[in-house]
Formats: sequence, C-alpha cells, structure tokens
Amino acid sequence: MTAVLTIETPLAETVAGSSASAVAEFIGEQVFEVLSGRRAMHEVREYVSREVAGLLLTTRLHAAQGPDYRLRSVHACLVTGFAVEACMIVGTRYRVRALVMRVEQDDGHWVCTLLSLV
Repeated sequence: MTAVLTIETPLAETVAGSSASAVAEFIGEQVFEVLSGRRAMHEVREYVSREVAGLLLTTRLHAAQGPDYRLRSVHACLVTGFAVEACMIVGTRYRVRALVMRVEQDDGHWVCTLLSLV
C-alpha cells in the first residue's frame, strides 16, 4: 500500500483513515534493517527515539543477515490519533521472531518510541 500525503493532510488523519499498518511497516522495515546489519544506525536516526537507538546499537540479529530472513507480516493498531502499536513477524521458514513496537507522532513525523524483540 502506498500513501501519498499532501501538505494539507495531517499525518494522524491519514493513519486514522486506514494506514496504521503502512506507518508501522515503514518504520519497522527501517528498524529491522538496522537489527539485521543491512543498514547503519545513523541512516534511521530520525525514525527512532534515543532509547530505541541505544537498543539498536547494542542488539543484532546475527541470524537475520541471510537473504531469507525478512519481514513476513505486520499487524498494527491505531491506539490514539498520534500513536500506533504494532507486531512485526520476521524470519525464515524455519525460524521466526516477533518485533513489538510503538510508533508515535513527534513534530509531524513518526518515531519508534518502544521496541521489544520476542
């Protein structure tokens, strides 16, 4: 799903309209790429809080470096007009992990403020 936002469209309104999953998937992909070593932390700094950045710098999913390890599904829920909670399933056919996160709107853009690997 691709959403095109105009300057006049508030992000909270767009998410409330139907794209909580799109927001979670976009931010989640950025986070997962850092965890799997495919992207540097400085590239996603604007999408994560200081606490989540610290977690990303100290945590790696070494098994996730293989090409088969990828984002499998995203399940998201809009909990307020400015917050989305999501669970992302990542893995291969043989190993699956869940990433649970909260994404909040901060000064007009979405930021991952809570992340947990299950």
